[in-house]
Amino acid sequence: MVRNIFELVRQKEAQFRQSLRRGVIITPGAVGDCLLMLPLARFMKDSCRLGGIEFIGHTEYIDFYPGRTCVDGVRSIDSVDFHRLFAGVQDFAVEDGDSLITALGRYEWITSFLGAGDSNFEHNLIYTVNCHRAAEVTVLPLEAKGGFGGHISEIYISRFNAANTLWVAPPRFDAGAGLIQPTQTDIHAGQMLLHSQGIDPAEQVAVIHPGSGGSEKCWHLDNFCKSAETLAAKDMQVLFLLGPAELERFDGKAIQRIEGSGKCASDLGLLEVMQILSCADLYIGNDSGITHLAAGVGAPTVAVFGPTDAKTYRPIGPQVTLFSAEAESFTRPCTESVRQVFDAACQITRAGQ
Repeated sequence: MVRNIFELVRQKEAQFRQSLRRGVIITPGAVGDCLLMLPLARFMKDSCRLGGIEFIGHTEYIDFYPGRTCVDGVRSIDSVDFHRLFAGVQDFAVEDGDSLITALGRYEWITSFLGAGDSNFEHNLIYTVNCHRAAEVTVLPLEAKGGFGGHISEIYISRFNAANTLWVAPPRFDAGAGLIQPTQTDIHAGQMLLHSQGIDPAEQVAVIHPGSGGSEKCWHLDNFCKSAETLAAKDMQVLFLLGPAELERFDGKAIQRIEGSGKCASDLGLLEVMQILSCADLYIGNDSGITHLAAGVGAPTVAVFGPTDAKTYRPIGPQVTLFSAEAESFTRPCTESVRQVFDAACQITRAGQ
């Protein structure tokens, strides 16, 4: 009996010590980059036995993570004086109570995608962190280069594993695992947002995002509009999402073309977009952060890829279909491509019924 009590106490103490162990991923990346780092966050949390994992990045991309992903906390990358770490080693210094030590001293494991390839940054980061406590620091590149193959999320884990010689078998890439778990509040909010756009969430809804961070990754707009019209002919309600990049890129004629093919929502925050996507019966989009978000929340997703490597950067989600267009048909109106995308949509939804 006494032995059992002591064993229980030891277990509780071990659990408490683990709960205090924190890790962080520092990322300057955009929406899609951050989402594709979530498997690494989970791997760090499990393999390093961390009580919590945080992100330091652009909060407009990550502030909804806690409570919906494996990430326990987020902080703004602008709240930390990271620019100081790019100074030459001979010119860099920190003092007791320095803001950098205060910001980074709480972590036992740090992975930074900021400063990759800059030896001054890496040296100064390691020095700063270890002024307070011993910690493991890894600096990784965002790009899929350097002898590692596979999906980018696997590459990040393999690089982290190799850098820290953990000898932990990386998990197999699970395309069926969702990255984000929307709450019931999110789903209700998404339904209200659809209602505000004149769309009945009780009926089938297709969401289309025709943009991307780079215009070279965008399927021709006419193909998206014809896809929307084909879906509408099958009694699907269609909602186009337009962000700041699309509103700047598309002229008035293009906007009119979109509005003639379906409902159109703009000026939404990323949380609102996520909430709408959590209610979608179908999503179609380019290789973009919003497409990664749609897949991450579990929406049936058709991701249209052009010049980028679909094998490396495919969205992670339980219902993702890739359509890789040939260069010529990707950049011009193409009836055959529209048909193929519609066929792909029919495979993951009831759109063809």
